[in-house]
Parts: sequence; structure tokens; C-alpha cells
Amino acid sequence: MPDSPVLPTLDLQHTWRDAVCRVRVFRDRVTAETSYERETLLPVPMEAVQGWRIEECDFDAVCIEFVTPDDVWRVLLAPADETLADLALRPVLGAPLPPAAAS
Repeated sequence: MPDSPVLPTLDLQHTWRDAVCRVRVFRDRVTAETSYERETLLPVPMEAVQGWRIEECDFDAVCIEFVTPDDVWRVLLAPADETLADLALRPVLGAPLPPAAAS
């Protein structure tokens, strides 16, 4: 059976403390939504994303950071999903940005 362009190749969801996060990777696009650092669950404006990277957020979560001109949208994942997310995002979004500078 051929891959369906409608079904994601990867669908990760994570609830961390009070935050709800999801990233879906399709062959030709990525969708994401997050309530982390937001007042409500919001879609990440993927059309404005200029780059991405995966960073540690806490001992029990990692963040996919989607960088836009005006903001950084963080989608939390379980640490066990980090490698899988990285492998799925690269073919669609390209190589990740370098790590964020420590503040």
C-alpha cells in the first residue's frame, strides 16, 4: 500500500505539566501546536518559520523550537522522542539551526 499524502509520517503528542503539544510531520510539510508558554493551545505559524532546532527544556522534556521573525514557538516532547523527531523533521525542514546562545 503506498503512503498516503494525507496521513502524517510522524505524529507526536506530549502533555507536560499543564502544556499540551503536538507535532505532525508529513512528506511535504510540518504542522505543530503548543500551549507551552501560551495562554491557550495555538497552532505554530509554520509559514513564518525560518528555522528549527531541538533543545533541552527540563530533565523530563525537550523542546522543538520553531523560530519565526517575531517569536520562538516551543513544542515539548518526551526525551525518548528527540531522535525520532530530528530524523523526521530534517527531510522536510532542512538542517536544524545551531543551538541557542546561553543567556
